[in-house]
Amino acid sequence: MKLQTVEIHNFKGLEAVTISNCGALNALVGKNNSGKSSVLHAIDMAGLALSVRSWNLFQPKLEVKDLFADVGAFSIGLKYSDGSSLTVAATPQYGPEVNPNPTEHQKFKSVLILPDVGSGMLQRRHHTPKDIITYVEQRNYAEVNSLDILYAIKFYAYREEHDFSPQSYISILDEIKHYFPEIEDVESDRTEKDIATLIYTELGRRLDILYSGTGLKHFLDVLLKTTISGAEIVLLDEPELGLHPDLQRRFIKYLRQLADEKGVQFFMATHSPVLLNYADIISYYRIINIRGNRAVLPVPNDAIHTLLSDLGIRPSDVFNKDICVLVEGAAEVVFFEHILHELYSQEFANVAIGVIQYAGGAAEGIVSGAIDVGNISPAQKYTLWIRDRDAAPDEEPSENATKFVNALKKRGLKAHIWGKREIEYYYPEEVMIAAQQGDESREKAARRILLGDQKEKFRDAAKRDNVCVPTGKYLRKLLMERVRNKNFLDQEIRTLVVTTLLTWKKEILGER
Repeated sequence: MKLQTVEIHNFKGLEAVTISNCGALNALVGKNNSGKSSVLHAIDMAGLALSVRSWNLFQPKLEVKDLFADVGAFSIGLKYSDGSSLTVAATPQYGPEVNPNPTEHQKFKSVLILPDVGSGMLQRRHHTPKDIITYVEQRNYAEVNSLDILYAIKFYAYREEHDFSPQSYISILDEIKHYFPEIEDVESDRTEKDIATLIYTELGRRLDILYSGTGLKHFLDVLLKTTISGAEIVLLDEPELGLHPDLQRRFIKYLRQLADEKGVQFFMATHSPVLLNYADIISYYRIINIRGNRAVLPVPNDAIHTLLSDLGIRPSDVFNKDICVLVEGAAEVVFFEHILHELYSQEFANVAIGVIQYAGGAAEGIVSGAIDVGNISPAQKYTLWIRDRDAAPDEEPSENATKFVNALKKRGLKAHIWGKREIEYYYPEEVMIAAQQGDESREKAARRILLGDQKEKFRDAAKRDNVCVPTGKYLRKLLMERVRNKNFLDQEIRTLVVTTLLTWKKEILGER
């Protein structure tokens, strides 16, 4: 039986958040200190309350009382896939109280796996297999490492004790070799000092795992703690640490395999852009922190597909930002990144703001309704779409531009059409003159185009007069050299930044 909904009240920095419609694999995304780890901790606390009726085994604490913002108001409400529900609360003595009494099906064992990319393996101490099992039962992973756990599994597997069989041990070695095909002859062993280790062959050399990369160590840590804990709910904090993007993809498929074959439910706190590419198997929740007020925003799976397939945008670029500015072309990306990250760096110092280019065919799809960008806004409401006017300033915007902006506004999104024809007409004169590298005739032509009637595209006029239009790294270099304060910017841009983006920034930081 799976958790369907988790309602957390007054736990650490979480005042009132709800994780609903949970799946087999669930990912919590958001900035540092948003509250992702706190959600994992709360679920682990609920698991302990149900399985052992004690919170003393919860590791990330000094004292249990430190975890509650208000003992009287603290609660974790759980709803299960069968429709049943219960509530975990704290007594004045800081012990758990469960109402109603849980059934056997409602009880679950959880394991909280904190980031460890191999440092725990450096603490090699003698432990007997019995010691290791005891530490695991006490959830005291600070005293043992994954090498100790693997040897304990091997020890009891060949004795067929503690629910392990020889196949249990062999399956683990097979998993390691499957995800790290370059290594062979993997074997858990004891050193001459009777300390657990792992030896493998790579390119004909016998090596100790101490000399392997962080990816293998971290993978082994997650694999073994999940296995030996026998947990029905596994809570992973930053499982991507030390894993190459391709291994992250394979690792997610491995978790899906565990979910399908063993009924394990996973909750992950992550910063990985790779994990956001699996909308077909992962449920996503974006956690935001506005001056200490945390909220959980479910990310519709359709939003992930829209971003990846229709707009050509990485979901992490949108959901890991506080504010997103979506622009048509690469030149706009360079120009606005300079404006926001250099000229307005102090104003946006405490928020994450990104400039993202949407795919060339996106406008037509948004206008026709083939691309439903409205499903993005539930998880990221602060998006500003900018569109070229495609017409002279004294003319109405082009029909395509008008339809595009109207389609976005109907979906509740903020959109802006340039007052000038396109972005190049906003380049400061100093930038365009410097780009001509001292050629007076081209400098004169560049000024004439900038101050002209804009009846044609900037690049068409520039091509005819052999005017250089800087792009890419060259444009970025000229902006850094020539545009050093806001006074170089057109008033329309400054107004847009102040009235929209800085207004959003104040709202995000709770300054309004």
